[in-house]
Amino acid sequence: MCEYKADKASYRNRGGLVQKIISWMYQKLYFNKYGYDNVIKKTAEFCLTDNAILEIGSNCTIQDYAFFQLTKPKPHLTIGDNVTIGRHNMITVKSRMSIGSNTIIGGYVQIIDHNHQFKKSAIIRLQQAEIQHTTIGEDCWIGAGAKILCGVTIEKGVVIGANAVVTHDIPAYSIVAGVPAKIIGVRG
Repeated sequence: MCEYKADKASYRNRGGLVQKIISWMYQKLYFNKYGYDNVIKKTAEFCLTDNAILEIGSNCTIQDYAFFQLTKPKPHLTIGDNVTIGRHNMITVKSRMSIGSNTIIGGYVQIIDHNHQFKKSAIIRLQQAEIQHTTIGEDCWIGAGAKILCGVTIEKGVVIGANAVVTHDIPAYSIVAGVPAKIIGVRG
């Protein structure tokens, strides 16, 4: 009989006692609501405004150097169960964003629910942000380096290729790639 042994380098490795303490501390400090058995690596960074709402389900993994910025006016991020957020991700929220259960997000991904306006009649940095809800459905796989821009809804079961830039809604079970992202197939 073959016995399974956990891979120490895998994101599926839940860590030991020290990791459990770090994860518990981060949940207590930053999350308004949280489930159980989450792993939050010690180099994850959370910059939250005073009215930020950050919720996470159970059995999630937030890898090293993931960066979360929840800033005014009313940031609310919901992360489902069994979600993996890869290394060096940047997730910035000014309004509402949700990441569905069983979603895997590769390294160096950016997910943003706002954009700068850039009318020529005013200096760009002084213009108001365009803010729109951004939603990622359940059972999605977002490849390394992808960018998901404001106002996008990614439905259930979508696969996003590495380095794709998603600028529009993606229907369920689609496979997308490119800049801007285009449908190149459907999950079979």
